[in-house]
Amino acid sequence: MKIFISSSKLDSEEVDFLLKNLSKSEHEFFIGDLNIKAGDNWFRKINEKIEGLDVIIIIISRNTLKSKFALKEIESIILNDISRKDTRIIPITFDGTIPPGYLSNYQIIDLSYDKELGFQRLLAKLSKENIFDEEFSEKEERIKSDNLKRNNQFIKTLTNSLKDGRLTLVCGAGISIGAKIPSWNDLLLRLLESMMMRISNNKSISLKNISTREFQKRLGSSSLVMGKYLKSNLGKDFLIELRDALYQDNPKSCDLIDSIVDISRPQRDGKPLDSIITFNFDALIEENLKSHNIKHRAIDNEGVRNKANELPIYHVHGYLPRTGKITTKKDVVFSEDAYHTQFIEPFSWSNLIQLNKLSQNTCLFVGMSLTDPNLRRLLDVANRKESSNSINHYIIKKTPEIDGSSGKVDELLIFLEEQDANELGLNVIWVESFNEIPNILRQMIN
Repeated sequence: MKIFISSSKLDSEEVDFLLKNLSKSEHEFFIGDLNIKAGDNWFRKINEKIEGLDVIIIIISRNTLKSKFALKEIESIILNDISRKDTRIIPITFDGTIPPGYLSNYQIIDLSYDKELGFQRLLAKLSKENIFDEEFSEKEERIKSDNLKRNNQFIKTLTNSLKDGRLTLVCGAGISIGAKIPSWNDLLLRLLESMMMRISNNKSISLKNISTREFQKRLGSSSLVMGKYLKSNLGKDFLIELRDALYQDNPKSCDLIDSIVDISRPQRDGKPLDSIITFNFDALIEENLKSHNIKHRAIDNEGVRNKANELPIYHVHGYLPRTGKITTKKDVVFSEDAYHTQFIEPFSWSNLIQLNKLSQNTCLFVGMSLTDPNLRRLLDVANRKESSNSINHYIIKKTPEIDGSSGKVDELLIFLEEQDANELGLNVIWVESFNEIPNILRQMIN
């Protein structure tokens, strides 16, 4: 049997152990020296190297996860394997390192407790006629078990960060939807309806019998460009209309917001949550913190400061509380031009706050899609400046399914999404349902 071994150069002792013991067997083995140069096609090089091989052993270690070269090699091997639909991979670990989520599909062999016993398990696997055969139900249960172990390890790290007062919660649109705050598309449609009513008052423009969705389809624009249309045409009434649309269904709370309130309470045996960064305009978090007598301060510009005993909630895209006067100075990041402004002003208070928390704290992203171009830039900048090459932040994402409801996991999408998150400095906590998120947050304080 021909075996390829992929590893970090810093794991030479582990590689030597494998080579010494594999040399006593009938197997041939090759070390992962790919001689890849800048500009080379990784996928093609990997394909050429592993062509005709029977098994690929991937050594997962702390060194692996800190080596961009080693990770790139592993990612290319996995992508090659997924495209072939021909599993040939055996991940192994000598130090108990938790493998990336996209390796959950493969049965890992742990040599961290007993090298000799672990190697015997490896040999036993290699000696099987069909070494990768596994009952579907067994594989499904193993993957769930592996994901649970990985998630628990991540939650343990987050718990320690919370107790040390170094945890920042970063909230996206998914936080408030369960409380009846409209989704981004529904919010656009509500504002579009208001704009259509204004336009239809001009008798030279007939919008009779045209639905809001049909009108949006006619415009055919991205959401940011649509936001620019809405902001321009609604004029000075834009923020009033936006607030009315946000709170139209009288949203109050949901289990996810309740769990954010729970994690925001002062800790008995540790420091409090450092801060919350939210990309939402609504005040649901503040309203629920107030009802539970948790001191906080909403901050939407550089002129607002929180006291030492107040939890700062940074509204980096603007803030629209349910009641109160909307001043002429109030603004929100809603349209294309506003995003451009954030992008070209590196020293804006919101950019500096995000960079500071990404550099100094552990950040947990909840309800985020990672499509915001400015956020991606800030994550990339912070990750490039991370001298240890460690992935220090976390994001909770729903496991993608092939057709959205079959229950069959989309391996390629998991790989691509996790690869993207890792390159932005984020570990992924995969969940089968968004309903699991509140329990994850509460685990950190129990």
